[in-house]
Amino acid sequence: MNETPNPQPVAPLLRFSDALTELRADADANFEAKSSGKLRGPITGLPRLDKEISHALAPGLHGVYGNAGAGKTALAMQIAASCGFPALYVTCEMAPSELLRRHTARATQTYLGRLKSGEMSGAEVESLARRALAAAPGFCLLDATKAAAPPTHIRDTAIIAKGDSNHVLIVIDSLQSWAESAGLVGGTEYETLNLGIAALRTIAHSIRVPILFISERNRESMKSGGLNAGAGSRKIEYGAETVFDLDRDMNDMANGAGEFEITLKIAKNRHGSVGVQIPLLFNGALQQFREGDGPGKVKMTSKTRNL
Repeated sequence: MNETPNPQPVAPLLRFSDALTELRADADANFEAKSSGKLRGPITGLPRLDKEISHALAPGLHGVYGNAGAGKTALAMQIAASCGFPALYVTCEMAPSELLRRHTARATQTYLGRLKSGEMSGAEVESLARRALAAAPGFCLLDATKAAAPPTHIRDTAIIAKGDSNHVLIVIDSLQSWAESAGLVGGTEYETLNLGIAALRTIAHSIRVPILFISERNRESMKSGGLNAGAGSRKIEYGAETVFDLDRDMNDMANGAGEFEITLKIAKNRHGSVGVQIPLLFNGALQQFREGDGPGKVKMTSKTRNL
C-alpha cells in the first residue's frame, strides 16, 4: 500500500499583529545583549563592519564577492573562527587539512609557507594546529569536496553543530561550487544556482541562522565588482541581507608588514548604511585581515541601494 506523501508546506496567513510576538522577542534579546555586553548573534570580528550591520549577522544570506587574490576564503575562515558562536563551514573546493593549515597560520601567527616548507617536523606542525583548534572549539566542517552536501544535510548538521548555543553560523565556500555538486536538479546552471539560493534562504529562515556564502564574480564584473557581480544569477544579490565586495589592486605593493590594501565595500545592507567602504589590510602569509587606520567612506550611487 502506497503511503500518501506529506503535503508541501505553504506560506501561513498572518494578521500584521501576529508579528508582534517575534518583534518583541527580538527586541528583548537585543536589549539583554546590549545591557549584558553579550553578543546578540554571530559577528564578523571586524569592529567597523559589525557596527555597520547592526552588530551581528542577521538570519538570512550574506554574500562575499571579490576579485582574484582578494582573500575571500581567508575572510570567510576568519569570520567563522571569530564569530563568537559555533560555525559550520561547508568546503567545496579546498581540503579540510589545507583549511586547518591556513587557520593555524592565522591563529598562531606562523607564516603559511613555513607550515608547508618541511622546515618543521610533523610534531611541531601538529602542536601549532592543536593551539589553533583550541582557539576555535566550535568550528565544524562539512567536506563537500568528497561527497554532496544537500540542503537537508546542511540544516541537520548545523543544528548538531549549534548544540546548546543560542546561535550558529553557516559558511558556504563557494556558492557556485556547492550548488553544482549538491544534487539539485536544474536544467541549466542558472536554474541550479537559483534552486540553491532558495534552499539556503529556506534553511536560514526556518532555523533562524545567518549563512555567509562566497560567490564567484561574473566575467563582466571581474575587475569592477559591485552589487551585481555574483556569477550565475541575479537572485544572488536580491536574496541577500548583506553583500560584502572585496577589491584588491593587483598592482599595489605590500607594506612593511607584508599586508596588502583591500577595500571592503558594503554593496547591500538591509540593516544599515549601503555604499560604505571599509579599508582592510590582508596578510596572505598569515591568512589574516585587519581593519586599516583610515576612516570608512560612504559612496552612494544609483546602483547601491537598500533592496
